[in-house]
Amino acid sequence: MNDKSQSRLASVLMLGIGAWLMASPLFISVSGAAFTNVLIVGGIIALAGLTQLIWKNTLPSWISAVAAVWLLVSAFIFSADTSFVWSVVLSAVATFTLAVWDGVEVNHFQHSGHQPAM
Repeated sequence: MNDKSQSRLASVLMLGIGAWLMASPLFISVSGAAFTNVLIVGGIIALAGLTQLIWKNTLPSWISAVAAVWLLVSAFIFSADTSFVWSVVLSAVATFTLAVWDGVEVNHFQHSGHQPAM
């Protein structure tokens, strides 16, 4: 997979995970602070994924990575249904992995002097 395709794939997947997080309360029972948290963090991840598609910079990836770490921690802070916790934990791990993968790749673009064609 070339560098441009890898970055786009990671960004689209992060956008999808963010959308899933925001939609998940429709399918999995959650309320209170956990509900608010998943909406906000899901929005941040989705927005960072969308931004990364448009702007090739490492900042959106690292914002997603930090959001994923908070999402993982918050899964155990807020009391929620087991299925919701699993959804949040898996989303956090996937987001962190994709964010690091994309961030390292975009950093490689910037330091090699090659900017991918949009």
